[in-house]
Amino acid sequence: MVRTLHRVVSKGLVCGALAALFLAPCVNIYAQTSTPSYTWSNVKIVAGGYVDGIVAHPAQQGLFYARTDIGGAYRYDAGKAIWTPLNDWTSPSNNQWMGIESLAIDPNNPKMLYLVAGLYTQQWWDGNGAVLVSSDQGATFTAHPLSFRVGGNDDGRQVGERLQVDPNLGSTLLYGTFNDASQAATNGLWKSVDSGSTWNRVSGFTALSNDGTGAGVAFVAFYKPSGTAGSRTQTIFVGVSTSGAAAAGATLYKSVDGGNSWTPVAGGPTGLMPQRGLIGADGNLYVTYGDAIGPNGMKAGAVWKYGIASNLWQNITPPDPYHYPSGFSGLALDPSNPGTLMVATMDHWWPQDTMYRSTNGGTSWTDVGALATRNASLAPWMTPQGQSQPTFGNWAQAVIDPFDSAHSFYTFGGGIWVTSNLTAADRGQATNWTVGSIGIEETAVLALLSPTSGVPLISGLGDVCGFVHTSLTAAPTAQFSNPSCGNTNGLDYAKNMPSTIVRVGSYAPSGSAFGAVSHDGGSTWTPFASQAGSVKGGGSVAISADASTIVWAPSDVAPAYSNDNGTTWTSLTGKLPTGVQVLSDSYNASLMYAWNAATGAFYVSSDKGANWLAPGNLGLPTSGRMSTVPGVGGELWLATSTGLYKSTTSGWSWSRFGSASISSANSVGFGKAAQGKWYPAMYLAGTVNGVTGLFRSTDSGTTWVQINDAQHQWGGYSFVVGDPKVFGTVYVAPASGRGIIYGTSAN
Repeated sequence: MVRTLHRVVSKGLVCGALAALFLAPCVNIYAQTSTPSYTWSNVKIVAGGYVDGIVAHPAQQGLFYARTDIGGAYRYDAGKAIWTPLNDWTSPSNNQWMGIESLAIDPNNPKMLYLVAGLYTQQWWDGNGAVLVSSDQGATFTAHPLSFRVGGNDDGRQVGERLQVDPNLGSTLLYGTFNDASQAATNGLWKSVDSGSTWNRVSGFTALSNDGTGAGVAFVAFYKPSGTAGSRTQTIFVGVSTSGAAAAGATLYKSVDGGNSWTPVAGGPTGLMPQRGLIGADGNLYVTYGDAIGPNGMKAGAVWKYGIASNLWQNITPPDPYHYPSGFSGLALDPSNPGTLMVATMDHWWPQDTMYRSTNGGTSWTDVGALATRNASLAPWMTPQGQSQPTFGNWAQAVIDPFDSAHSFYTFGGGIWVTSNLTAADRGQATNWTVGSIGIEETAVLALLSPTSGVPLISGLGDVCGFVHTSLTAAPTAQFSNPSCGNTNGLDYAKNMPSTIVRVGSYAPSGSAFGAVSHDGGSTWTPFASQAGSVKGGGSVAISADASTIVWAPSDVAPAYSNDNGTTWTSLTGKLPTGVQVLSDSYNASLMYAWNAATGAFYVSSDKGANWLAPGNLGLPTSGRMSTVPGVGGELWLATSTGLYKSTTSGWSWSRFGSASISSANSVGFGKAAQGKWYPAMYLAGTVNGVTGLFRSTDSGTTWVQINDAQHQWGGYSFVVGDPKVFGTVYVAPASGRGIIYGTSAN
């Protein structure tokens, strides 16, 4: 229900004056009297992002770890068949630690877990990486910061593992870096002799070219028989992924003195970069290769094995019946059956990527993917429309259960598949795979919408377009369609007609629309008939409160407005700049707003977007996120790095809000009011009284109470949205790839 000023008669309300085009809100002067207790969960989607590494522990049955490029690491709970996130404690100040570049286990101590954390090597704004050490299987970590950046989400993130524990001396670890041109002084091989607490660069390893090509150190492999328990392993191999090493055929380096000195191993392939390397129980080092850093761009590849005792190489590449140019990356060995291995193709886009399996060291191969069945009933949206099952998946990595040769996981660009009959492939039979990523939520959240009626949530996501969430606890049945897209960047609903919803996205299929309108709460969609001159789409979108006008600000052209649901558009060139955030008033259908985050300029339209005025120099900061208040006309809030700003005059005047306590804000959202209150509950992602976190106010922002804790930070918060139908429920878009978080509270 729309709350207008003349209906407010409650005791204790201080009300502002009416203005010509807005309704000024009342502010409740009563303070909160109780501290809310929150439960935090993921809106269930199931995976959705790149799981780029998986490791099984050889000494504890059912213990697996997986790493993701932007969403932290996970531990498998075999009893519940669910993955547990391990990095939700990551603070906003260490956001980069949500990217896991490599993980390692101590094969002799199931309690120990090591992660190399960091997002990007070449972004100056991204902080240095860290080695995260856990002695309780990831329940808690001690962070040991590194002096350089690492690349958990860089190209080359699929290689590995470049962090390894000495199997004979658990206190010793080796870690190999990227080949980053801007960090030449720290590129190379690093060693720790105190279980990851301190690290020193290995001076004898000089194989990296420091020219920015390739992935640098692709893998580290200790040859356990070359040492004895309690002493250093003497023979160690390192894969080197640089263009120079590939051209020279010098991509494998070997040390026979515990890592002090290194020499290239001759005889391997030329023109190819190593991806993954593992030493089998048969005494062979198996290596997968591609002709590019990956995970994209491979047009050639191979699988080789190197006999450690014989010092001989052998090309064991599986034959491709389709002769489609692609590489290889994923590699898994069966420790219970020497010579049994799996390899996965990379960038084999037609007809699909696949997995090959051999039980004789690569002499012959079985195409596992050709006969595999994939049951996506636990995440129905994974099955494309018109298909009976999903494809085998791209960018795969794999692992075979050391306690059960028939049990295997493989990861891909959208999650994990699992089978319990892998060995059926050896008999020429189909292997049966099901969704194996329950608990993993790894979408990047770009937009969220919780309308005042209908479904609880509609999401705009990166790579997987987005969903209409009829349930928060069950995976959606389908992605957005009509049109489909890569990203959904903008969402809005008509505040007086909440079943009318508009969305815009980018990376749409060729010839497809970038946006669509729904008149039934998201059940069906009608694509924009024309695209307002945009060739990239994206940006932000707003629909007037009466659903008659859409204003769209694409990423590549000036904003435009449409009075016929996107059939035709009128350009706003000269009236609004490209790239503004557009919003609709929550009460007055004639009012539309726009804010330029690059300059701080604010614009208002009183005729549904046809004409725009700039109120002058308002002194608003640059960068941030603007919100309107459901049910309250003429009121806007602006969250910025310098604080929270508020207007009750449709943007014609602004004031700093809570300047004494709110020093910065990422976002402010609004949900159903507390019992006995009329003003919506407010949710703030920001810093209040020196504490950074998530906060709630039930008294119009007079007082704030923190609602998250140290174990629920997810690397920070991009924005928050309250639920207007359920008091206390708030949706959080983390500043990482941890999917959509939602919190609930009964008080």
